[in-house]
Amino acid sequence: MSEVWTRWQGHVIDGAFPLRRCLGCSDHSGVFLTEFTAREPSEVALKLVPTTSTPGESQLSDWNRAAGLAHPHLIRLLKTGRCQLDGLPYLYAVMEYADQNLAQLLRHRALTEDEAREMLLPTLNALAFLHNRNLVQGQLKPANILVVRDRVKLASDTIRCGGETSASSNTVSVYDPPEAREAGYSAAGDIWALGVSLFEALTRSPPSGLDERSGGVVLPRDFSPTFREIVASCLSRRPYDRPKVTELEAWVRGQSVGPVPVAALQPAAIAESITPGSAPPRLATPKQVARESAAPEPKITQPIAARTAPSVSAAQQPSKRRSLVPLILGAVVVLALSWAGVRVLRTHGNPTPSTIEAPLETPSEAAPVLADGPSPAFSASNTKPAQVEGATSPSGVHEEIPNVPRRARRTIHGHVRVSVRVIVDQDGTVFAALADEPGPSRYFERLAIEAAKKWTFPPADTQAQRLEVVRFDFTREGTTGRAVTLR
Repeated sequence: MSEVWTRWQGHVIDGAFPLRRCLGCSDHSGVFLTEFTAREPSEVALKLVPTTSTPGESQLSDWNRAAGLAHPHLIRLLKTGRCQLDGLPYLYAVMEYADQNLAQLLRHRALTEDEAREMLLPTLNALAFLHNRNLVQGQLKPANILVVRDRVKLASDTIRCGGETSASSNTVSVYDPPEAREAGYSAAGDIWALGVSLFEALTRSPPSGLDERSGGVVLPRDFSPTFREIVASCLSRRPYDRPKVTELEAWVRGQSVGPVPVAALQPAAIAESITPGSAPPRLATPKQVARESAAPEPKITQPIAARTAPSVSAAQQPSKRRSLVPLILGAVVVLALSWAGVRVLRTHGNPTPSTIEAPLETPSEAAPVLADGPSPAFSASNTKPAQVEGATSPSGVHEEIPNVPRRARRTIHGHVRVSVRVIVDQDGTVFAALADEPGPSRYFERLAIEAAKKWTFPPADTQAQRLEVVRFDFTREGTTGRAVTLR
């Protein structure tokens, strides 16, 4: 392939750009070092694309749009046009010359965690700039993360409009999300590619399982604990479960990101993977990860049996939160037994939830547009099984009531009741939540879980965690909630 492109060295493009040296090539393009005397520094790069392999007008239109963008972390496109070489038609784009790209560096070594964070922030800044304009980078990968005079920049010649279909949709790489063939370019696709690139930057190879579109992605046991959840969130199988750029920027800066719908990935040694419909956790910031690593080991010592959705958001964790990794030990098994026990002992006198009509705007998994904000997540943690349901507890210090859009309320006939079991830490904050009595609608169940996570309860005198059930009653007139203590 290199011989195909190096034969053009020495040719002059458009009478102004001599092709000095081939810098790199693929099966559909070649990049050359050239000169642009109208600017300083005069060394620039020129990309050649044969029009026989790419729809010419569409590609040229995308380049011209990108040339009108100005951002400190995007490579500047300086000139675009058409040319011929030995009678063959080509498109060309003249751009800033990069001193190095991430793929070249990874041939020699991986990035340190500090270097990865330094690379991540300008990358996210550029993505935010594009996504706010309904544009996407389109081909985010180490080869397109470049350095220009000590400044990280993303390639601009791949920028596309969101929703635009790929001209090479039949060829899917590890950097393309599972939905690439059907959905085309999207901001969520950029986030997937960012997750793959970040993993590769830290390990020098892409994560395993990415080519198994119906299966899951497995993170190795020794993968960076600081970046495990950030990569896991980006590699969620469902595009709407991946975090937004603003949420990732807050994570990098060590801020609380609130609810982030993501999917958890497991260490390879546990041989667990993501499957469609699995429960998503939330991101912990780098500072929290460091604090957790230094925290003393809790008393639980048995191995992890399963981990469908460990972790809660930074905003809801106590300052002295136990380490997430050991806290998840036996989580799903124990909590499942607790849940099953309460269901067996529960009397049958509860009123039957009313049904929801099914017009076009029925809030359901098929109509997430009715939800306000990102889809909520549910998570589980270790606790002792509840035995008997007790009396209503004192009102929480803060009782969050779900904000249901008016058109969603109009679909309710009677009452929709959802019970959410929450694990409460010593300081009264909710550590984890799980649907206890889901009700007839997944949509209202998700709203209830998200609201329950924001409840706070009176602090306890002991360090033992408490079990509470928060019960929500959705009607057309509004929503109410109350807490019941499980003893």
